Amino acid sequence: MKKLQLFVLDDDMIYAERLAIFIRATEFAERMQVKLFSQVELLLQVLEEPNHSGVLLISDAFYPLLQHHRTSLSKIFLSPHIRNSETPETVHPFLFRFQPLHELISHIQALYTESSLSGSGRTHMNRTRVISVYSSSGNAGKSITAVHMAKQLAFRGERVLYLSMESISVASQWLQGESGRLSQLLYYLKDSSESIGPKLALLKSHDATRRFDYLTPLEQMREMQEMSGEQVKKLIASIVGLSVYDTLIVDLETSVHPRIVKSLELSDVIIWLIRDDWNDAFRTETLLKQMSAYPQIRFVMTSFRGNQTNSFDFLGKELTFKLPYIPDWKVMSSADQVWQSDIFSEQVYVMLQAVCNENEGSSKEGAHTYLESRAV
Repeated sequence: MKKLQLFVLDDDMIYAERLAIFIRATEFAERMQVKLFSQVELLLQVLEEPNHSGVLLISDAFYPLLQHHRTSLSKIFLSPHIRNSETPETVHPFLFRFQPLHELISHIQALYTESSLSGSGRTHMNRTRVISVYSSSGNAGKSITAVHMAKQLAFRGERVLYLSMESISVASQWLQGESGRLSQLLYYLKDSSESIGPKLALLKSHDATRRFDYLTPLEQMREMQEMSGEQVKKLIASIVGLSVYDTLIVDLETSVHPRIVKSLELSDVIIWLIRDDWNDAFRTETLLKQMSAYPQIRFVMTSFRGNQTNSFDFLGKELTFKLPYIPDWKVMSSADQVWQSDIFSEQVYVMLQAVCNENEGSSKEGAHTYLESRAV
């Protein structure tokens, strides 16, 4: 997706350069392109070019000159004082200059999103695709597959949001960032009829090592159980409406709770993990009979050891892929273990290719190369 253009006009170039360096050295570099100006005349020359979009961040020293200047950019002013930008005489928002840069940029993104959503005639050239990961039994590896999908896509330049819809998210302890902020979004989902997109831009967490954003519940079991299908619809619609992410990966728990069923309905692709296990086959067949037929389901066998024992003819379609069994994950003792299997991570990406190109005859035995190289 196209980067947000940030034009900065500041009389304090040391501050402006520090802001630019921060953006270019952090995860914001993947989403934002910054251009610095110290003179109004030079900025106005650039703005004369047609079809500019993005944010114009202006030091309040230039407020008298530019408050009435017409531009297609969203104007935001920087102030050394904490100001109330909700007063009637204030047309444009003000942000406090001396807040942490990460929070400042998140506020800029949120304000831009809010102004874009309130505008008329907005279109999205690139819609966020929604990929859900589901299974009929626990311990199928949904979360570990979902986070590796997010990592692989992010490492290939996509903007990814991982969203856990589980009552208890084990992924919270695998990711480097502030977990549990989904609870605040749940509050807004219940109490606001408007889009929560701007709030989401502020509340999402970021794993700088794996390069993707995420939202996971933390000690919000009751709130997750009370979550309705309509609230899920609003949440996913708000994420897609941001036009920030290429892919939303939704990690679903094994249940038919309304929030899970609605997530399945709203997914572009459902990766349904199955194990080569007689009991899992029975649960999958039974669950499929109780649920509506989703044509977007792709069945993927997990923990594949090289030979398939059980029949899955009842699926009515072939397995899309087989992910390998990882012996090192038989007993988990730390978060580091989750990320140590390069072969699994690579195979997850091959699986994604097979899922997206199933009709083109993608390989369905991606685990064999690995299985032939070591005894399992």
